[in-house]
Amino acid sequence: MTISRRVLLKGAAALGLGALALPGAMATDFSKAIIIYYSRSGNTESIARVIAEATGAKMLRIDVKEPYAEAYSDMTDIARDEVRRKARRELKTEIPDLSGYEVVYLGSPYWWGSLSVPMSTFLMDHNLAGKTVYPFITSGSSSPSGALSRIRELCPAATMGEHFYVPGSDARDAGADIRAWLRKIGAVK
Repeated sequence: MTISRRVLLKGAAALGLGALALPGAMATDFSKAIIIYYSRSGNTESIARVIAEATGAKMLRIDVKEPYAEAYSDMTDIARDEVRRKARRELKTEIPDLSGYEVVYLGSPYWWGSLSVPMSTFLMDHNLAGKTVYPFITSGSSSPSGALSRIRELCPAATMGEHFYVPGSDARDAGADIRAWLRKIGAVK
């Protein structure tokens, strides 16, 4: 038997329990979710697409007004400099009103020990306070720890959910792992 959160809260109120502490999966309303991601090479976007297919959440791709260099080595030189300076990049994407969303799947590549500059710019400009953030990170070879730290720094009033990480070269074949992560966090059955 499945009991909805609303029925559970009404029952708790009727019993005089007031603010009943609910387990994480029950306290998060995944029906009010959005996927916000930046993807230069398509690896992070491939994860966003699997999340969207599995959850039905709307996707919002972050694009920059001035694209990065096409050649990977040139792009990494620019990205390294921007990350070190904690630079900003002007975004091209028009950001909708995010107030109706409770859950944000936040996707980014890992750049030089941090979050990508376009995603950092988005987070500097858009307060995710009160939302539950589930990061998904791709990387050439590093662990996602620096990107997760940057998200925590830029979203101090958000609840950080469990993250998903995969090397960029494996992202397009990670569907089963992504769906397992979504089941684990309670987003899908």
